[in-house]
Amino acid sequence: MILIEALDHAEASMRTAEAAPALSRPLLCPPATKDIRADGSARLLAEQRAVLVPDPARALALL
Repeated sequence: MILIEALDHAEASMRTAEAAPALSRPLLCPPATKDIRADGSARLLAEQRAVLVPDPARALALL
């Protein structure tokens, strides 16, 4: 599963993040940019619940 904009207050994003391990799927997050608000993604990465994917090729390799 790839989360593009995971906001801490967005319940759907966090439910998706919690579902990934239960489905034996990696949780992938792209790096934050000025165009993407990703405070939730940053937290998931800091907690090592997600993997940083800097580019689409890396994301495809992990899926």
